[in-house]
Amino acid sequence: MLVLAVLWWLPSWGVWAAAVKPAPQSAYVLADSIGYGLALDGLEAKLQERLGGPARISYDAGRSITTPGKQIKQSALQSVAADRAFIAKAGVIVIVLGMSQIEASFEASQRELMQRLHEIAPQARYFWVDIGATIAPQVPGWNQRNKVIYDNAGVLGYRVISRYKAIFGPTADPLAIVPGQNFPGWNTEEGYGGPGNVHGFDGALSSAILQAVGSEQWCGRKQPLSVYVLGDSIAYGLHSVRLEASLGHRLGGSVKISYDVGRSITAPGLQIKKTALESVAQDRNFIADADIIIIALGTNQSEISFADSQRVLLQQLKAIAPNASYFWVDIGATIASQAAGWSARNRIIYSQADSLGYRVISRYKAIFGDDADPLHIVAGRNFPSQGNEPGFDAPGNVHGKSQELAQAVLKAMPGADCEVVK
Repeated sequence: MLVLAVLWWLPSWGVWAAAVKPAPQSAYVLADSIGYGLALDGLEAKLQERLGGPARISYDAGRSITTPGKQIKQSALQSVAADRAFIAKAGVIVIVLGMSQIEASFEASQRELMQRLHEIAPQARYFWVDIGATIAPQVPGWNQRNKVIYDNAGVLGYRVISRYKAIFGPTADPLAIVPGQNFPGWNTEEGYGGPGNVHGFDGALSSAILQAVGSEQWCGRKQPLSVYVLGDSIAYGLHSVRLEASLGHRLGGSVKISYDVGRSITAPGLQIKKTALESVAQDRNFIADADIIIIALGTNQSEISFADSQRVLLQQLKAIAPNASYFWVDIGATIASQAAGWSARNRIIYSQADSLGYRVISRYKAIFGDDADPLHIVAGRNFPSQGNEPGFDAPGNVHGKSQELAQAVLKAMPGADCEVVK
């Protein structure tokens, strides 16, 4: 098979980038009643023509992630189990779920669904279709669900396809659905207890799906990129929100997160009982092949000299992986008795970025917003929507907001602002 590629040099990453015509891929669409409309529009045949492999739409009217619908009487999770063999071979997976507001927690159900799918098809490209319905009484709930869909895209490893924009145009805001607004040229749909619409515009959504899954991304990176994350309990938080899967989906390469609760660069932690320097020695083979190295260390103030330990760590890492791109996560903890020391450490992290050759990802800003100053941590300030963390000797927080940090990490990676070439 002849494969054509266009290459160019990207000095910011020091790599060649390529746009390569993809091999044939199969597609799996997991949906509720909107999937029935896509089937009527012939999306399966269109996906097969676009991607070159077989396509399957699993739909059940009225179902949710956890509750069966009215036709095949399977929840989305049950369909995933039933279609496991097909899903395992799928290169593209599109999810159209969320309208039936049955789950006790849509976000928790969404995480469970994505976890199961990623376990079966870890290398697939994932897409989630936002909610585009307008029935007035249900709009507040749908707006909240769309917010979850968009907020979790980076962490759970999917891209959003907007049904709402496909229906109402590119300036429509899926986070602020207009209650009762009829689809263009349509009347209110009967049987839903209020004005507005649920079904229709299947061709418009099919076109949006085909455009999203069939485009080639010209990203400023080579394919694939592997990532090594070295950290303490903050890195464990990134592991707990499946950052490995998200980075693998974004960058295409292998990902390893080395974490140990309570450790520092020079002192071992409580689990694997290794210092960061010892983990570097242990993981040398993986690090040597890594294209990106992310360090989340400094919260545990046990080094005699943090600046000297930081230099030693970077020296050892760069001796193993001299061509990797390096990132250091600043300290975002706020325990009042330790905040002054953390502010001083953040000043070191930022001041040494150029000389030691890394870029800073700000956990402090990820938690408190772009206007927050990581060089002057507010002592005792609680993370948004969190109380004081137990187990410490003063007010404030250390752990939490891992999703926000994961999103900041993903945003810093190459390909976050890819140009999409159709």
